[in-house]
Amino acid sequence: MHLASLPERQEAYAQLEVALSRARATGQRLVVALIQIDRFYGVNEAKGLEAGNQVLESIGGRLMQAGSDVAFVSLISGDTFLMAREFGYSQAECAGAVEAMKYAVQYPIEYEGTELNLTASIGTCLFPQNGRTSERLLGHAETALFKSREQGGNRITFYSEEETKQMNRWLEIGAALRPALYLRQFHLSFQPIFRTDSGRLRGFEALIRWNHPELGTIWPGEFIPIAEQCGLIVPIGEWVLQEACRMLAGMQEYRQKELVISVNISHVQLMDGAFCKMVSHVLSEAGIEPSSLELEVKEDVILHFTDKILSVLSALRALGVRITLDNFGEGYASLVNLKQLPINSVKISKSFIKQIDVPSVERHIVEAMIGLLHKLEIDVIAGGVEYEEQYELLREWECDFVQGFLLGSPMQPDLLDMSIIRKSPQTA
Repeated sequence: MHLASLPERQEAYAQLEVALSRARATGQRLVVALIQIDRFYGVNEAKGLEAGNQVLESIGGRLMQAGSDVAFVSLISGDTFLMAREFGYSQAECAGAVEAMKYAVQYPIEYEGTELNLTASIGTCLFPQNGRTSERLLGHAETALFKSREQGGNRITFYSEEETKQMNRWLEIGAALRPALYLRQFHLSFQPIFRTDSGRLRGFEALIRWNHPELGTIWPGEFIPIAEQCGLIVPIGEWVLQEACRMLAGMQEYRQKELVISVNISHVQLMDGAFCKMVSHVLSEAGIEPSSLELEVKEDVILHFTDKILSVLSALRALGVRITLDNFGEGYASLVNLKQLPINSVKISKSFIKQIDVPSVERHIVEAMIGLLHKLEIDVIAGGVEYEEQYELLREWECDFVQGFLLGSPMQPDLLDMSIIRKSPQTA
């Protein structure tokens, strides 16, 4: 099969209509799938376009031969196939048909003595359960494909109504994000962080909040990933940093020179070439020392770990800014990784902290973790402290800093309890 013989996009859609007409007439069911080769650009970049064409031709041929029930296979973009297969009435038969698609991509491909190992993200939907028109089925398959890619690729995702709702929500939030910054819909709340050795205030973590006039409260866990994907996290992150540093500078009238403000940053911001310069400018403009700023990087930055990110983190630390690895213990980082990162501290994941006041594995893990991190000369922060028993254990284990609802909930700047602020060593 030659690559040129694969139908173009419009012809592919027409073939899907033919397959659907046949299925309607015979009462047969179809699985419709979009099969996207993961990171296919790497083949073209490393081996050349001719190699890429041969790989696509090979995969297309395998998909066509996946079974006698294949309705059609079409290459509709540079790395994505549209395919339909008939199947019976059992879930096992349907699952087997889709697994065969995945296997067709994953089976090693020989090219000039080199073995290429590829994976695929597959989004699937079913006729007639998920729709009776090609337009609706393609839309559902794209929704499922997006979900596969969002979860890291190399997986099969079947369409569901819930995923469509999530996609619509994603689109709504994405559209609302663009004007939100200049319409001043964001605000910051500040949660206190305390020293366990003295019980005095160490500083605050700045937390972004978004109250949309129509969509209501949208939590960071929902809109931050969208902002990262559409590139808006860079200007939003700069605004957060400016507001947080301005708030800390305003506390200097209370002689709070030792307080630290913590700000969460994204790996996308770290990839921005102007990030270090922007941080330095914000610090200078606010009139606070670099050591008064702590940047928290999610532990999953390890997944995006590059020489560029390492260089940026090193430059920030050389500037005097503190670097904290957030959500430590969730599975991405290890003590070996920590040796490679220019960090001052780690914040242990709340999922561990919430279990330490009862007999549990987490209790022993957190105690051991604190001891090991101290041996590496890394400070330890425990977030999510909600009960007195948790606080007492963390103090016993000599955890350096703690925060959580037991000690203080996030508050807007004008509502900060001055009695909390005056617990700083500066005013002792």
